[in-house]
Amino acid sequence: MSKAFEEIAKEASQLSRAQRLDLASLLLKLNDRESDTDVSAEWEREILARIRAIDDSEVEGISFEAVMREAEDRLTS
Repeated sequence: MSKAFEEIAKEASQLSRAQRLDLASLLLKLNDRESDTDVSAEWEREILARIRAIDDSEVEGISFEAVMREAEDRLTS
């Protein structure tokens, strides 16, 4: 562990329970934001790859109507 981390951990251990919970909440939110960014970037790459595959005729698209019919068939059977 780095010295900075050890100092922060020592100070955090001296906080009240409520303050520690607030700190934990903040750290989780920061982590979620980074995670959301990673996921968003990955989805963006996936979307672009799918568009490219359709544009290059590597795959054939399915109409909205066909997708909705299939979904309804699955839900009613």
